[in-house]
Amino acid sequence: MMRIEVEQADDHLTLRVAGRLSGACVAALEDCWRTGRSQSPARKQFIDLSDVTSIDKTGWRLLRQMHRDGVEVAGEGLATETILDQLMDKDQSVYECFDETENRRV
Repeated sequence: MMRIEVEQADDHLTLRVAGRLSGACVAALEDCWRTGRSQSPARKQFIDLSDVTSIDKTGWRLLRQMHRDGVEVAGEGLATETILDQLMDKDQSVYECFDETENRRV
C-alpha cells in the first residue's frame, strides 16, 4: 500500500510518498508526476521519500526517470540517504530493491 500527498504552490509541486513504491502503485505515482508536469511545466518538482518503506525494480526505474527529468528527491532518514546514493550513481545498471521493514537490500 502506498499514499501520495500532493502539495502545490505557485513555484513548486511536491509529491510526498509513503509506504511501498511497488507494483500498481508505481503507475499511480507516475500519473501524479506527469499530470503535475503537464499542468505547469515550468514549476519546480520535488518528491519526498521520507516515509517510503520499500521500492521494487519498477519503482527504481520511475525514480531514475523522474530524477533525470529534473525532479529533486528529498527526504530524511537513512533509507532516504540510501535511495539518494542509488539515484546519484549514474554507472549503476542494476536497480536494487530496498525493504526498510527488514532493513536490507533485496
